Amino acid sequence: MPTDPVELQSVMQGFYNVANFPNVVGAIDGTHIRIRAPSVDEHIYVNRKNYHSVNVQGVCDSDMKFMNIVAKWPGATHDAFIWANSNISEMFENRTIGHGWLLGDSGYPLRPWLLTPVLNPGTRQQQRYNEAHMQTRSIVERSFGLLKSCFRCIDTSGGTLLYTPKRCCDIVIAVVVLHNMCIIHRIPLPADNFEDRGRLGRQRYNGNLNDGAAVRQRLINGRF
Repeated sequence: MPTDPVELQSVMQGFYNVANFPNVVGAIDGTHIRIRAPSVDEHIYVNRKNYHSVNVQGVCDSDMKFMNIVAKWPGATHDAFIWANSNISEMFENRTIGHGWLLGDSGYPLRPWLLTPVLNPGTRQQQRYNEAHMQTRSIVERSFGLLKSCFRCIDTSGGTLLYTPKRCCDIVIAVVVLHNMCIIHRIPLPADNFEDRGRLGRQRYNGNLNDGAAVRQRLINGRF
């Protein structure tokens, strides 16, 4: 994740060009990579769709390049837990990244630096905010879809990774590096008509860290 102000400004401009959503430094989401049932702690790898997986968190920029990836947690792990225990969460908490917002869905906590959709929007401003949020954040879903389209070994259409969970996580990191290299060097990619088949139905965040409501409302009042 870049911390240089010039790099961050470039990332924010890229996201702004999508749907006029200001100050976005990244879009965050999770995806599940199907694996063979491990011989140790098998039950913690069973996700909510009842298959074995590792749960991978990614943060991308507007070019669908991954700026941060976390691939080490079993499939039963909630997205909010992965976020809370990630280095990128710590970077925002201690203000190493002191400007801009991440966009996440309702599975994540609403924080001053992590903006989520308004549940049950009651005004036209809130609806416009949600629409811009959805369009901008969808880039991370497309990024995971593109990653799996290019590297079928981690897509359900390619079957199941037949290795230990650690080796499977290493494979995920390796293909993300290759994915980023393809984007940086402008190597032709598949048409943008893919979907992320490892994206499960979202569990709404119900924890106590939802202290970003005032920040979100100021943004809605001032920009939407």
